[in-house]
Amino acid sequence: MPTIARKAVGNARYTPSPIPVVGEVISVALSMITIAALATCLTRRLQSIRSWRRMSLTSWLLFLIYCDSFAFVFLTAILSKGFNMNVLNICRGVIILCLACYMTTKLIYLFLVEKAYIVRGRRLPRLKDKLYLFNFFGMICPYIGVFILNFIFRFAYVDDNGICIVGMKRVAMIPLLSFEVLVNVYLTLLFVLPILNTYSHRRDVNAALRAVALRTFIGSCATLTSSVVNITVLMVIEGEPGWICMMCCNADILFSVLVLHWVSSPDSS
Repeated sequence: MPTIARKAVGNARYTPSPIPVVGEVISVALSMITIAALATCLTRRLQSIRSWRRMSLTSWLLFLIYCDSFAFVFLTAILSKGFNMNVLNICRGVIILCLACYMTTKLIYLFLVEKAYIVRGRRLPRLKDKLYLFNFFGMICPYIGVFILNFIFRFAYVDDNGICIVGMKRVAMIPLLSFEVLVNVYLTLLFVLPILNTYSHRRDVNAALRAVALRTFIGSCATLTSSVVNITVLMVIEGEPGWICMMCCNADILFSVLVLHWVSSPDSS
């Protein structure tokens, strides 16, 4: 695959192919639905804020995820409708935009780490809680390495049919997939254990805390499934048309936002 990519990128003789009409329609509809969902979730979140100074860390993370997702959908809508993605320079921009979006939306991991800290009862300050520090830096440090790998081993080219093909090489995709699975399984266990603990001590159960743990557990499983499916498909087919990549990113954002909104709906700022 890398050999084909280099050959195609170096070939300047191609005619950009138009995006299929069905793809255009689905892409536009998905962008509009995602922006509407983001606007609704962001508005609901803003309405619940009573004091910006007293906002919890989870609320700030949620706010940042919404804003980052909104920016991506807005930019991809402009890119896909204002430019021809099957032009080489635009094609190269597509993969960078998709990577940037995918990596920055993984703020959801920090959101889940914070949720786990809350579910455990917040017995110690964050900077003195060894498990919290382990979870925080255990997510950030490896993920920076994975991000660098995917940025270095990305590829974008226009094939002989004039179609923009984007993706990442397997040397970067395999660590990314492994990291996604390991982190999500670990985070899931962080919520399963408190749930089991509360059920084994029913008399001392905090119903609200158990509900938060259960919702976050389900949300973690849902986001794991979405991420693994997307990465696996991209790795197996060894690249996909740029417009499909952006459409999948939009769909993933829509799904993640709805899950996050449901998970955080009992919260207050």
